[in-house]
Amino acid sequence: MNEIAFDGVACYNAEIKVARSPLSEETKLLVLETNHEPDYYSRANFPPNKHQGNWRLFLLVKKHYDCFQDVLLKKAYLLNKKSEIKAEIMPGQINYKNKNYQCVRINLKDISILKTIIPELESIGIEFIKDRKVTSYETLVFFKRYTEFIKIEDGVYKDSVIPGRYFFKISNNIEFNVFKEGIIKIKNNCNFHLFDSFQSFMFTKGKGQDFIGIYSEHCDEARFGELNKFIKKTFEE
Repeated sequence: MNEIAFDGVACYNAEIKVARSPLSEETKLLVLETNHEPDYYSRANFPPNKHQGNWRLFLLVKKHYDCFQDVLLKKAYLLNKKSEIKAEIMPGQINYKNKNYQCVRINLKDISILKTIIPELESIGIEFIKDRKVTSYETLVFFKRYTEFIKIEDGVYKDSVIPGRYFFKISNNIEFNVFKEGIIKIKNNCNFHLFDSFQSFMFTKGKGQDFIGIYSEHCDEARFGELNKFIKKTFEE
Protein backbone atom coordinates (compact mmCIF):
# COMPACT_ATOMS: atom_id res chain seq x y z
CA MET A 1 0.00 0.00 0.00
CA ASN A 2 1.26 3.47 -0.90
CA GLU A 3 4.13 1.87 -2.82
CA ILE A 4 5.96 4.33 -5.05
CA ALA A 5 5.48 3.44 -8.73
CA PHE A 6 8.17 5.84 -9.97
CA ASP A 7 9.79 9.10 -8.97
CA GLY A 8 11.88 11.93 -10.37
CA VAL A 9 12.05 15.65 -11.01
CA ALA A 10 8.69 16.48 -12.58
CA CYS A 11 7.80 19.64 -14.49
CA TYR A 12 4.67 21.58 -13.51
CA ASN A 13 2.85 24.18 -15.60
CA ALA A 14 -0.07 26.18 -14.24
CA GLU A 15 -1.88 29.47 -14.52
CA ILE A 16 -2.26 31.13 -11.11
CA LYS A 17 -3.02 34.45 -9.49
CA VAL A 18 -0.14 36.10 -7.65
CA ALA A 19 0.20 39.30 -5.65
CA ARG A 20 2.92 41.21 -3.84
CA SER A 21 3.51 39.72 -0.41
CA PRO A 22 3.91 41.85 2.73
CA LEU A 23 7.17 39.93 3.11
CA SER A 24 8.54 42.20 0.39
CA GLU A 25 8.93 45.04 2.88
CA GLU A 26 10.87 42.88 5.30
CA THR A 27 13.19 41.33 2.70
CA LYS A 28 13.50 44.44 0.48
CA LEU A 29 12.91 42.08 -2.45
CA LEU A 30 9.86 41.54 -4.63
CA VAL A 31 8.18 38.52 -3.08
CA LEU A 32 5.10 37.28 -4.89
CA GLU A 33 2.73 34.90 -3.19
CA THR A 34 -0.31 32.87 -4.04
CA ASN A 35 -2.84 31.04 -1.94
CA HIS A 36 -2.36 27.33 -1.58
CA GLU A 37 -3.20 25.79 -4.96
CA PRO A 38 -5.44 28.59 -6.26
CA ASP A 39 -7.57 28.45 -9.41
CA TYR A 40 -11.09 27.05 -9.24
CA TYR A 41 -11.55 27.44 -5.49
CA SER A 42 -10.16 30.96 -5.30
CA ARG A 43 -12.65 32.12 -7.95
CA ALA A 44 -15.66 30.22 -6.61
CA ASN A 45 -14.59 30.65 -2.97
CA PHE A 46 -15.95 27.24 -2.05
CA PRO A 47 -14.54 25.29 -0.37
CA PRO A 48 -12.17 27.93 1.06
CA ASN A 49 -8.45 27.45 0.51
CA LYS A 50 -6.18 26.88 3.46
CA HIS A 51 -3.52 29.56 3.32
CA GLN A 52 -2.34 29.98 6.88
CA GLY A 53 0.73 27.82 7.45
CA ASN A 54 1.05 27.00 3.74
CA TRP A 55 3.12 29.76 2.16
CA ARG A 56 3.68 29.63 -1.62
CA LEU A 57 6.24 32.26 -2.57
CA PHE A 58 8.05 33.33 -5.74
CA LEU A 59 11.30 35.29 -5.91
CA LEU A 60 12.13 36.69 -9.35
CA VAL A 61 15.73 36.41 -10.55
CA LYS A 62 17.15 39.67 -11.87
CA LYS A 63 19.51 38.29 -14.52
CA HIS A 64 19.71 35.08 -16.51
CA TYR A 65 21.66 32.43 -14.62
CA ASP A 66 23.38 29.67 -16.63
CA CYS A 67 22.30 26.13 -15.67
CA PHE A 68 19.91 27.79 -13.19
CA GLN A 69 17.69 24.76 -12.60
CA ASP A 70 20.54 22.34 -11.91
CA VAL A 71 22.39 24.78 -9.65
CA LEU A 72 19.27 25.61 -7.64
CA LEU A 73 18.20 21.98 -7.23
CA LYS A 74 21.65 21.14 -5.87
CA LYS A 75 21.58 24.10 -3.49
CA ALA A 76 18.07 23.19 -2.33
CA TYR A 77 19.25 19.67 -1.58
CA LEU A 78 22.16 20.95 0.48
CA LEU A 79 19.97 23.41 2.37
CA ASN A 80 17.43 20.77 3.28
CA LYS A 81 20.19 18.64 4.77
CA LYS A 82 20.50 21.37 7.37
CA SER A 83 18.14 20.68 10.26
CA GLU A 84 16.97 24.31 10.50
CA ILE A 85 15.91 24.50 6.83
CA LYS A 86 12.65 22.71 6.09
CA ALA A 87 11.21 24.04 2.85
CA GLU A 88 10.61 23.08 -0.76
CA ILE A 89 12.88 25.23 -2.92
CA MET A 90 12.25 24.80 -6.63
CA PRO A 91 13.58 26.35 -9.85
CA GLY A 92 11.00 27.83 -12.17
CA GLN A 93 9.94 30.47 -14.62
CA ILE A 94 7.24 33.11 -14.27
CA ASN A 95 5.75 35.76 -16.53
CA TYR A 96 5.96 39.25 -15.04
CA LYS A 97 4.89 42.35 -17.00
CA ASN A 98 4.82 40.31 -20.23
CA LYS A 99 8.39 39.12 -19.73
CA ASN A 100 9.59 35.70 -18.63
CA TYR A 101 11.86 35.55 -15.60
CA GLN A 102 13.72 32.72 -13.95
CA CYS A 103 12.34 32.39 -10.44
CA VAL A 104 12.62 30.48 -7.20
CA ARG A 105 9.44 28.95 -5.85
CA ILE A 106 9.51 28.35 -2.11
CA ASN A 107 6.87 26.34 -0.23
CA LEU A 108 7.15 26.50 3.54
CA LYS A 109 5.17 26.40 6.76
CA ASP A 110 7.54 28.37 8.99
CA ILE A 111 7.85 31.80 7.39
CA SER A 112 10.69 32.81 9.72
CA ILE A 113 13.20 30.64 7.85
CA LEU A 114 12.85 32.76 4.71
CA LYS A 115 15.44 35.16 6.16
CA THR A 116 17.85 32.22 6.25
CA ILE A 117 17.05 30.91 2.78
CA ILE A 118 17.51 34.16 0.86
CA PRO A 119 21.15 34.84 1.90
CA GLU A 120 21.99 31.21 1.14
CA LEU A 121 20.66 31.59 -2.40
CA GLU A 122 22.39 34.93 -2.87
CA SER A 123 25.66 33.31 -1.77
CA ILE A 124 25.76 31.30 -5.02
CA GLY A 125 25.42 34.43 -7.13
CA ILE A 126 21.64 34.66 -7.60
CA GLU A 127 20.38 38.26 -7.69
CA PHE A 128 16.71 38.91 -6.99
CA ILE A 129 14.51 41.77 -8.19
CA LYS A 130 14.15 44.49 -5.58
CA ASP A 131 10.82 45.34 -3.98
CA ARG A 132 8.29 47.33 -6.00
CA LYS A 133 4.55 47.90 -6.09
CA VAL A 134 2.68 45.18 -7.94
CA THR A 135 -1.05 44.65 -8.35
CA SER A 136 -2.36 41.09 -8.32
CA TYR A 137 -2.47 39.39 -11.71
CA GLU A 138 -2.94 36.06 -13.44
CA THR A 139 0.25 34.54 -14.75
CA LEU A 140 1.71 31.37 -16.19
CA VAL A 141 4.27 29.64 -13.98
CA PHE A 142 6.57 26.72 -14.62
CA PHE A 143 8.62 24.95 -11.98
CA LYS A 144 10.36 21.66 -11.28
CA ARG A 145 9.79 19.56 -8.18
CA TYR A 146 10.98 16.14 -7.07
CA THR A 147 7.85 13.98 -6.98
CA GLU A 148 7.05 10.42 -5.94
CA PHE A 149 4.07 8.94 -7.79
CA ILE A 150 1.92 6.40 -5.93
CA LYS A 151 -0.33 4.30 -8.16
CA ILE A 152 -4.06 4.32 -7.35
CA GLU A 153 -5.32 2.57 -10.46
CA ASP A 154 -4.20 2.18 -14.08
CA GLY A 155 -3.00 5.57 -15.30
CA VAL A 156 -3.91 7.40 -12.07
CA TYR A 157 -1.40 8.39 -9.37
CA LYS A 158 -1.21 10.51 -6.24
CA ASP A 159 1.57 12.62 -4.78
CA SER A 160 3.35 10.87 -1.90
CA VAL A 161 3.75 14.13 0.05
CA ILE A 162 0.92 16.52 -0.82
CA PRO A 163 -2.57 15.22 0.07
CA GLY A 164 -5.14 15.97 -2.60
CA ARG A 165 -2.71 16.18 -5.54
CA TYR A 166 -3.31 13.60 -8.28
CA PHE A 167 -1.97 12.81 -11.74
CA PHE A 168 -3.83 11.32 -14.71
CA LYS A 169 -1.60 9.90 -17.43
CA ILE A 170 -2.31 10.92 -21.04
CA SER A 171 -0.66 9.67 -24.22
CA ASN A 172 -0.58 13.01 -26.06
CA ASN A 173 1.71 15.98 -25.63
CA ILE A 174 -0.53 19.06 -25.57
CA GLU A 175 0.00 22.82 -25.56
CA PHE A 176 -1.14 24.81 -22.54
CA ASN A 177 -4.01 26.51 -24.39
CA VAL A 178 -5.36 23.07 -25.36
CA PHE A 179 -5.04 22.01 -21.72
CA LYS A 180 -7.00 25.07 -20.50
CA GLU A 181 -9.81 24.60 -23.02
CA GLY A 182 -10.04 20.90 -22.19
CA ILE A 183 -10.26 21.48 -18.43
CA ILE A 184 -13.06 24.02 -18.91
CA LYS A 185 -14.92 21.49 -21.06
CA ILE A 186 -14.50 18.76 -18.42
CA LYS A 187 -15.72 20.99 -15.58
CA ASN A 188 -18.76 22.01 -17.59
CA ASN A 189 -19.75 18.46 -18.49
CA CYS A 190 -18.48 16.18 -15.75
CA ASN A 191 -20.18 15.87 -12.35
CA PHE A 192 -16.70 15.66 -10.84
CA HIS A 193 -15.49 19.27 -11.17
CA LEU A 194 -14.39 20.69 -7.80
CA PHE A 195 -10.66 20.68 -8.42
CA ASP A 196 -7.75 22.89 -9.41
CA SER A 197 -5.69 21.82 -12.40
CA PHE A 198 -2.16 21.87 -13.80
CA GLN A 199 -0.03 20.20 -16.44
CA SER A 200 2.83 17.92 -15.49
CA PHE A 201 5.57 16.13 -17.40
CA MET A 202 8.50 13.93 -16.52
CA PHE A 203 10.93 11.45 -18.00
CA THR A 204 10.36 7.90 -16.84
CA LYS A 205 12.69 5.09 -17.87
CA GLY A 206 14.04 6.95 -20.87
CA LYS A 207 10.77 8.33 -22.22
CA GLY A 208 8.63 11.37 -21.59
CA GLN A 209 5.24 11.12 -19.94
CA ASP A 210 2.51 13.76 -19.80
CA PHE A 211 -0.06 14.09 -17.04
CA ILE A 212 -3.17 16.11 -16.33
CA GLY A 213 -2.84 17.12 -12.70
CA ILE A 214 -5.61 18.01 -10.29
CA TYR A 215 -5.67 19.23 -6.72
CA SER A 216 -8.60 19.04 -4.34
CA GLU A 217 -8.94 18.60 -0.61
CA HIS A 218 -12.34 17.03 -1.26
CA CYS A 219 -11.49 14.31 -3.80
CA ASP A 220 -13.45 11.08 -3.88
CA GLU A 221 -10.96 8.59 -5.28
CA ALA A 222 -13.78 6.13 -5.92
CA ARG A 223 -14.98 8.44 -8.73
CA PHE A 224 -11.60 8.77 -10.45
CA GLY A 225 -12.63 6.18 -13.03
CA GLU A 226 -15.33 8.58 -14.25
CA LEU A 227 -12.96 11.55 -14.31
CA ASN A 228 -10.25 9.52 -16.05
CA LYS A 229 -12.67 8.66 -18.87
CA PHE A 230 -13.47 12.34 -19.38
CA ILE A 231 -9.77 13.23 -19.40
CA LYS A 232 -8.92 10.58 -21.99
CA LYS A 233 -11.90 11.51 -24.16
CA THR A 234 -10.95 15.20 -24.02
CA PHE A 235 -7.18 14.95 -24.53
CA GLU A 236 -6.62 11.70 -26.44
CA GLU A 237 -9.45 11.39 -28.93
